[in-house]
Amino acid sequence: MRPLTLLICMFCVFSVKAQTDTLQIAEELNIIKVLGVDSLGYIDPDILKSYNNGVELLENGQLSESIAAFTVTIDQKPDFSKAYFNRAIAEIQLGKSQMAYDDFLKYAELDTLPAEGFFQASKIKFQFGNYEESLDLIEEAIKADNADARFNYEKGVIYFLMADFDTAIEEYTFALQKNPESAYALNDRASCKKEKGDLKGAINDYEKAIDADPNFDIAWNNLGSAYRDDNLFDEAIEAYSNAIMFDPENAVYVNNRGYTYFLKGNYSNAMSDFDIATQINEDYAFAYNNKAATLIKMQEYNDAINEAEIAIKLKPDYGYAYLNRGIAREMIRDKNGACEDWLKAEELGVKSASAHLSNTCN
Repeated sequence: MRPLTLLICMFCVFSVKAQTDTLQIAEELNIIKVLGVDSLGYIDPDILKSYNNGVELLENGQLSESIAAFTVTIDQKPDFSKAYFNRAIAEIQLGKSQMAYDDFLKYAELDTLPAEGFFQASKIKFQFGNYEESLDLIEEAIKADNADARFNYEKGVIYFLMADFDTAIEEYTFALQKNPESAYALNDRASCKKEKGDLKGAINDYEKAIDADPNFDIAWNNLGSAYRDDNLFDEAIEAYSNAIMFDPENAVYVNNRGYTYFLKGNYSNAMSDFDIATQINEDYAFAYNNKAATLIKMQEYNDAINEAEIAIKLKPDYGYAYLNRGIAREMIRDKNGACEDWLKAEELGVKSASAHLSNTCN
């Protein structure tokens, strides 16, 4: 949202983007258990024993021991694809990303159903910001299994992060064709539309995401932000309140509702929400700065200075906190202090500080 006045611009940082579970690699993986002799073909009982021991150790969180067991299995039977996959799960959880990557690709090479190996390898590349390589691996997964909605969803996430919103929308749409009830795909597609300025389309998709999962706090929050940007403040407050109901300890949600109250001119409710946000997260510099802006509107200038100073202490490069402290200092006739703050704000990239400097400090 563009600032309408010098006192509002500092709130513009609070637009919650699409949330993905892309980095939750270890938590998403399922251990591949032994499928039985008929499924695997004949396997020497000692090899099966070693493999099953690795599975049990992995399920019990004994990661290093499970890696050792799977390694014994692989040494005895180098084409045992599932041992590579499960060893990779343990390696991921121990931070051995390159080893896990190699094992996932080995699984993809050996197994008759290679898609999951390519997909999990792509997530490792994603985790380290190698988006193009990640996309290539997801394409391999799609070639192996075109029915899995997760693959298109992850492509959408990557294109979203690359700011290619049109392509991201296409991928989320493909994912939704395969899984129409995917609340995350609906939420993320909505966020792409919001980035493109299509607020109506974004609101429609956020509402669909909530229909798919009424407890989806992220979608409620994002719906609130879309309503707010469309100047539908009462609807925004209701959406934020639902987000807070499902996640009452989320300071961002409370702060966002406070911002909407601020825009409505309801400074008492705004202040109450900003107070709650800083109680939830005592290090939330943005909320302290928002309290400063609200107190300026309430003409409580000394208190505004105190809140801005907390924001600056927490985030010394926060230009808008200097801007607001300068405004409050000007109101108590501390011209020198105000000019020092605006000069610092200008150095930190706050363009609106220049007007204050030219109008007051020359």
